[in-house]
Amino acid sequence: MKAPVWRALMAIGMKFHHYASPKPPRPTFKIVIPSRLSTGGGTFKLVFYVPQSYLDEPDGYEFPVVVNFHGGGFTLGTGTDDARWAASVVNRAEAVFVSVEYRLAPEYPFSIGVEDGTDALLYLAAHADELRLDPHRIALSGFSAGGNFAFTVPLMLHDLRNGAGKRTLQASAKSSKTASLRSQKLPKREFANASTLSLPHSPYGKTTDTKSTSSLLKLSDLEPTQLEIAHKIPDITIVCIVSFYPPTDFRLSRVEKRATNPVPAKNLPPSLTTLFDESYLCTTQGVDMSDPYLSPACASDDFLRAAYPNDIVLYTCEHDMLNVEGVAFGERLAGSSINKHLHGGLIKGVVHAFDKKPNPIKFPQAADRCYAEACAELIRVFGGRTSVDEIRQLDQSYPVERFEAEVPGDKIIKHQDEEPDAGVQRRESSLGAFRTKWKFKDKEKPKNVSENVIIEEEATRGRETSEPSLLPPGNAA
Repeated sequence: MKAPVWRALMAIGMKFHHYASPKPPRPTFKIVIPSRLSTGGGTFKLVFYVPQSYLDEPDGYEFPVVVNFHGGGFTLGTGTDDARWAASVVNRAEAVFVSVEYRLAPEYPFSIGVEDGTDALLYLAAHADELRLDPHRIALSGFSAGGNFAFTVPLMLHDLRNGAGKRTLQASAKSSKTASLRSQKLPKREFANASTLSLPHSPYGKTTDTKSTSSLLKLSDLEPTQLEIAHKIPDITIVCIVSFYPPTDFRLSRVEKRATNPVPAKNLPPSLTTLFDESYLCTTQGVDMSDPYLSPACASDDFLRAAYPNDIVLYTCEHDMLNVEGVAFGERLAGSSINKHLHGGLIKGVVHAFDKKPNPIKFPQAADRCYAEACAELIRVFGGRTSVDEIRQLDQSYPVERFEAEVPGDKIIKHQDEEPDAGVQRRESSLGAFRTKWKFKDKEKPKNVSENVIIEEEATRGRETSEPSLLPPGNAA
């Protein structure tokens, strides 16, 4: 079968997956942005899910952001496939979730998906102020093929920052027009920013119907930045990578990979994996299987150490042909040569994409626990607090062979950056309730903070205090 047929079948499966209770939220808004790294140009979408507090926080608050890449063998899938993971991130970590709807093979083979992912990061960091994002609290996440992007996008970004010459920012037609118009000093409304924003409310304002996503308003383009005008790379800090069952080494043949599964019958069917490989790896120039943008396991220790954040969350599945290479990559990252902090582990007894079953009755509890403990790690790296129990809850469903040893000592784990910079507002979250703290080094409130700000407030926002719902407030299961 060809890719369009498989895409239709996957779309049906995802409808069943999303139908199960509790139902995941719909996107809050979408942005169409240009490709600047792909020589062929073009555009693609960013799909946003935001917490309710996005509408309630003062303008000065910057939200952490999780940039996600869906799975589908680089050939299938959409930006809404991981809506359940988005719900977990939004409600548990109170972060903005951005799903990259990268362009798919075979129409867009390697390495266009990696380029789209890197373009997405650049765009979000460049427009962080307008979108109320903290460009220094960015995490990447992905599933299967998207998990590969979570590992390869930082490599491309690192090369771009250091002028490796492998990729260069291209000027889109609209961004060229923007620069020309600016040189003529025309009014702001005349500028074209090469992006289209569709959302039910202004990023800074409120509407009477903040939960409506069925009728999106077309708003003016966002303000041009140095990314659009001068092709300047914005400041970006990736603080964590969360990758679920990714392929990491394409030097191995499918036959070799299949043989590593202790239950070969549970592998993905050859017809599907053949489609993936023939679609993504079929280019006119051919593909070097040892290219780190394809096989991150082929990158040098120095490259991985420099490009990756200190915290990495990696889950692999025992009954999956990608398990062995994933575990080997995780152990290498955690080893003394690279020395990253590896969390997650090998989940025993589960198959590839165990969290994406097309079950219309109930979302698997094991998948929810897996998402919850990954969110607990995100809460910690974003500057909040979490506990050992919260980052080990998947053990209640399946045995997990962990990359790291049991966390010793105090049950409360704090991020190493205990005190944020003066004037920067941070949110501390726990899985029981959401706490808002305003902390400043000089112990004085900046002038731009309203006099009626509560210094420390318990804010459950209508959620159950025992455990936050996967659904946004006001939605029925």
